[in-house]
Amino acid sequence: NTKNNHSFLITNELKQAIQENKTTESEYIAYLEENKYFPEENEVNNYLKQIEDSNNEVLEFTILTHGDCNFRCKYCYEHFKNIGMSHETENAILKFAEEKLSSGNYRFFRIAWFGGEPLLGYKTIQRLSLEFLELCKRFKIIYSSSITTNGFLLGAKKFEKLVKEYQVTNFQITLDGDCESHDSQRVLKNHKGSYTRILKNLHYMKDSNLSFLCTLRFNISKENYNHMESFLLNDGRYFRGDNRFCLLYHNIGNWGQGDRSKEDCVTIFKNDMSFGLSKKAIDLGYHLSLPNIVVHNSFGCYANRLNHYMFNVRGIVQACTVALYNNQNIFGNINTGLINKDKMRGWLLSVREDCKPCPFVLVCKSGFCPMAKHITKLSSTVICKNMQEKIRKNLALYVLSGSYEDILDVD
Repeated sequence: NTKNNHSFLITNELKQAIQENKTTESEYIAYLEENKYFPEENEVNNYLKQIEDSNNEVLEFTILTHGDCNFRCKYCYEHFKNIGMSHETENAILKFAEEKLSSGNYRFFRIAWFGGEPLLGYKTIQRLSLEFLELCKRFKIIYSSSITTNGFLLGAKKFEKLVKEYQVTNFQITLDGDCESHDSQRVLKNHKGSYTRILKNLHYMKDSNLSFLCTLRFNISKENYNHMESFLLNDGRYFRGDNRFCLLYHNIGNWGQGDRSKEDCVTIFKNDMSFGLSKKAIDLGYHLSLPNIVVHNSFGCYANRLNHYMFNVRGIVQACTVALYNNQNIFGNINTGLINKDKMRGWLLSVREDCKPCPFVLVCKSGFCPMAKHITKLSSTVICKNMQEKIRKNLALYVLSGSYEDILDVD
């Protein structure tokens, strides 16, 4: 039920009993009514308003702490410069955060640390985290923080400090298959491999008793596809029984050439390969991150939220972390205090009227990806087709992983 994200599995035995027994049928109808499975007046608009109201309680910052990366991955879209964030930019972000949080409009403050490689800007993470935590304490705001990192610099002490002192409790770390395929695609700046050290750091996370979530992301190319199962059958087993770790498969896309030469590339699949690998992971007992997110009505891109701000290392204000170099994705500079809110609103997408009869509307929200609409310029028909396929596949994975809340069966 996308109105309230409730779900249940009904057995064939109970379906048969409902047809044959009036009492069972009435109990089943009462269950559906209690959990809002029947149509309500003006329900699409009402629930879209609830989702919007919920989003409006959240202030989100994505912060690119450093302009460089210690990797040179063969599918990276970024251009690198060896610069860290200045104190001037840090202070401007803090001032902006204080202005926003003091307004009384927000219940939650969420930070996403990004890069380049964000741990190259570790001092910025340290300083801003402590200041953000103090602001949230002062204004009684609930704070949370995540980081997208290659994991190479995430040693034991740094990991502990991030979790314990800076409340960074959500990690995304990429492993592109087994050691051979990972080291081929995710190459260090000095051309050496990175897998062994990342795996060692992940083992320390696994062996700790700290509370965190870690998404292991696998970017799929034609070169590494046949190595994905090797990880599941070998090194991955160490993380399989730990609910803190979940897996995410994603086809590599044409995200841009960045600083790479034409030789430093991988081959892109035309068809989605993530679904089959995700099913294989479920069969082998792994947890997945995406199904529970994609079938939930809170699903959406941070770049399509009015209260989300991305700051690059120089303080430029943006929304999308992929379209970093497109002028449509630039809305000002925090150092000058000038943010073009009208341009930001024009960037955001709203739900179209012709989408409202669709059963997926509360999840899809007419495609929700501003980059696909404004920059890639995909048609509404293509966006709709892609989203329906994405939702249906993740709904299947949701069921296969047993993520539903209730099981309805005969006594």
